Amino acid sequence: MDRRRLSGILWVVAALLAIAATVVFRVDQVQVAITLAAGLIALALGAWMFVRPTSATIRPSSFGGAVWFVLYLALAVIQANEIAAWTTDIFVGVVGVAAAFVGLRASGHVPSTPG
Repeated sequence: MDRRRLSGILWVVAALLAIAATVVFRVDQVQVAITLAAGLIALALGAWMFVRPTSATIRPSSFGGAVWFVLYLALAVIQANEIAAWTTDIFVGVVGVAAAFVGLRASGHVPSTPG
């Protein structure tokens, strides 16, 4: 499987996890709005990368990964005293960052380790 498609699948998984966690657990209206918007954007990005896996998807994926990292790091800090919320935010954040990293690796911009 093409790494760009794999990145797209990971973005879809991250988006679905984010949306599900938001719908089920979040109560703060600002957090709900921001995480739902981020989840929907990630879902669209993942679908785009899966359906049309071109090099044009790499920059938006990398930008999305950076934003995703900052968003879920901030949520983890805000909810540090709630262990379930904290671990969920860290997990969802890691999946999104992994999606961006896989996409970046597909572009050849990250040097591979000698093996």
